[in-house]
Amino acid sequence: MMKNYVDAMADALVDVLKYSDSSVEWPDIDDLQYDEAIKPEWFYPALQSEGESELMAILQYTQMAGLYADEIGDLVLGVGLVEMKHFANVRDVVIKLKGTIPQPLNTKKLELGKNAGEALVISIKNEILTIQFYESVKEKIASQSKMKLTQVVESLKSTLSRYLKLD
Repeated sequence: MMKNYVDAMADALVDVLKYSDSSVEWPDIDDLQYDEAIKPEWFYPALQSEGESELMAILQYTQMAGLYADEIGDLVLGVGLVEMKHFANVRDVVIKLKGTIPQPLNTKKLELGKNAGEALVISIKNEILTIQFYESVKEKIASQSKMKLTQVVESLKSTLSRYLKLD
């Protein structure tokens, strides 16, 4: 039997929409300047680290989708698609701030779990690490409040606040 992967991805996207907050939008970074108060290095862990990396999350969720297809496959594949968008957004900010994309990615600590339940626990643990990371970025941005922040920086700070549901 052949599987239609386009249909599987569409089903996964529909499934993840049940659990995502579509009111959180990434700010337009067209006006973001290299000389802003934000440093590209602040975002590097989101691109490469072991716990809060968007790229590690993509690998984790897509692998879990195959391993536990019957139990959580569509859900975690859909979350993986969302993580792809997160990665692209963070990558764009780093490039706009004249940073570099860290390489290579070390996947030796990628955890997938021994069953669907354990996989979800690992996923939640890593999502918590990611939220803590983005909280630290938000704090760094807030610490620059003595400087005049542009609308893009304020928008990025606001997005992180809504994403974290801290304000």
